[in-house]
Amino acid sequence: MVLIRSGGGHPFQHSRKSSSWIFYLPQILSLFLVASASLYGGVLLGMRMNSSPTPPTTSLRGDAGDFNERVEQEVERRLALVAPANNANGVSVSQSKKQEGGDRPRRFPKTVSNFVTGASIIGKNDFLSSFDYGIPKPPSKREGEGDPGKDDVLILYGSTKSLPDINTGTVYTDENGDGPPPHLSAQDATKNCGGLNVIFTDSRGTEQCIAVVGNYESYHIQRWLRIDPRGGSKLDVSKALTPVGRGLQDNGQDKFSAPEKRHTLQNQALLETYFSRLDDTIATLKPLAKACAGTDNTVIVMVCNTGQSDLLINFICSAKARGFGDVVMEKVLVFATDEGVLAIAKKWV
Repeated sequence: MVLIRSGGGHPFQHSRKSSSWIFYLPQILSLFLVASASLYGGVLLGMRMNSSPTPPTTSLRGDAGDFNERVEQEVERRLALVAPANNANGVSVSQSKKQEGGDRPRRFPKTVSNFVTGASIIGKNDFLSSFDYGIPKPPSKREGEGDPGKDDVLILYGSTKSLPDINTGTVYTDENGDGPPPHLSAQDATKNCGGLNVIFTDSRGTEQCIAVVGNYESYHIQRWLRIDPRGGSKLDVSKALTPVGRGLQDNGQDKFSAPEKRHTLQNQALLETYFSRLDDTIATLKPLAKACAGTDNTVIVMVCNTGQSDLLINFICSAKARGFGDVVMEKVLVFATDEGVLAIAKKWV
């Protein structure tokens, strides 16, 4: 018998394929059910999260000011955690940042920081009371009186070590980027000053400028004026700034001009008198100096004329006010260069 079929293959192949598909059908159905349940559960969870209120600490929506405030609080919290390690003195990091000036602009750029790091203001009366060096206060600056434009003293700090212990406004401007230097007492402002150079100045209508140059330490003030350095002419703003001597005034008069020949001859005559009477002068001065020296062998010597008699009177009055009047009367030996100051000195003895 011959079996006729259309196509090749085993006569039982189709029945075997049908049996394999039926075998995997339960697994396919189970996978489909699990996927459907997961999808439904995920959608349901997402709907519940959107409908529930979001904790304020994780929300990135809402008012911008509230968000910034929360961010700042978080920053402060984290900074507080590292504060003990960054500051052994117990000052918080936020306080340290405030003391260092934060992001505020400096009063002076770093290009001059080697000789000017900050500035402060001191009351003139307070300053002169703390640092009395024999210069009398003018009548307009006595206690209880005012002199607008000259009531205060400007102090510049040459290094960070000289800065006062309080108020970083000496180095940094205020939050708005401006504002005057802080007004401090003379004691607080100069507490860390190892040295103090005092400069007297007055513009006197000359449009005066003051230049501070970082260089070797000098105690000489170099003057430049828009004037003919030979003198005889007044200030002229059309001229270039020219170095001049300290005696040349803006009206062209030179108070410290070189001596003429006649002045030289007069001085030689005075020296001749001095040398010819030196022995007699020493014999006269020796008992006076011995009387002033006392037990500690100390003498305070002053030379004064009538024009500078105010300084002598101020010195005596200041010494008496501080309880040193008796010491001054005993220790000071005044050389009077004219009859006027001689009469004044004898009156105070």
